[in-house]
Amino acid sequence: MLVCAALALLLGFAAMVPALRSSGWSVTVLPRVGARSGMGAAARALDPGFHTVQSRAYDGQFYWGIAVDPLATGSVHAQFDKASYRYGHPLYGWLGWLFSAGVGRAAAAALTAVGLASLLLAAAAAALLGLRRGGSGWEGLFVALNIGLIGAAAHDLGEPLAAAVLLVGLLAYVRGPRVPAWICFALLPFAKEPLVLVPLAAVAWELAHGRRRTAALFALTPVPAVAWWTYTRIHLGAWFTSGDTALASPFSGWARALFRSGASGWAVAALVALLVLFAFAAVRALRTRGPVELAFLGLAAIAVCLAPNATVAFTTALRNTAFLVVLLPFVLLPPSLAARAVYHRPL
Repeated sequence: MLVCAALALLLGFAAMVPALRSSGWSVTVLPRVGARSGMGAAARALDPGFHTVQSRAYDGQFYWGIAVDPLATGSVHAQFDKASYRYGHPLYGWLGWLFSAGVGRAAAAALTAVGLASLLLAAAAAALLGLRRGGSGWEGLFVALNIGLIGAAAHDLGEPLAAAVLLVGLLAYVRGPRVPAWICFALLPFAKEPLVLVPLAAVAWELAHGRRRTAALFALTPVPAVAWWTYTRIHLGAWFTSGDTALASPFSGWARALFRSGASGWAVAALVALLVLFAFAAVRALRTRGPVELAFLGLAAIAVCLAPNATVAFTTALRNTAFLVVLLPFVLLPPSLAARAVYHRPL
């Protein structure tokens, strides 16, 4: 467990080093705020020394924006491309605001710290979940060596935090304490909206085994997110689905990624191998049918319908399938008899 956690932390920091070195070791470069955009002007207004980028601005700038304008009541959110979409998954930005104590100049450093801590926590939780299910504990390597998560951490993106909440929530659910599991499941949609499928998988599992009280308890986990989404709909004038189209007809995004002109051979080969592995894991999940497996199937269904803008770039495709990768060892290796007994525990 400790090896996996330490490796995740080390690789996450190593991925940040090239950008940090080029900016004089200023963590403000990591969100990649565009220099000639409204976001860049807002960043320099808060911190004249903020290191903006001349090209290849990226989504981390919006998590930074949430960290300095957490409830969209200030002026920074007005510079977002689609504020209603960005505030649909604000948890990473909120933690940046919390750990920077609301000080705008400290927001970028807080986001970096949260991202690295999330990698460490996710790897540790994956290892512990593996041990709980009768595995070896090396399941944490699917976090530590997860290129999608490492790359996201290097650009101040929310996937490492979402993976940490996902794995800690599943660990708490399997171990039995319902309050920690409920809290994590309630936070999942705030981290990434599609992760609302994870507590719904737990609800389906509990209902299938006649545990209606527990199912009803976990059915309430999306309520805080729905309340927040309603607030943003009223305040920002649109639902969080107003962003760039992330979903399309099944397999259309993957077909575009695999058969587009100019695609490098090694990237195509890697994507094909990954998709085959996901398909094999989905078949395995259908046969095993545990709560983790049901969560995997739900997220796999979302991945099948990813649009081209979520799959064509190799690094983006890896980032958008990172949650499936961290769940792979738990789906490919069925739980031990003792772990299965936990899934069937009485109320």
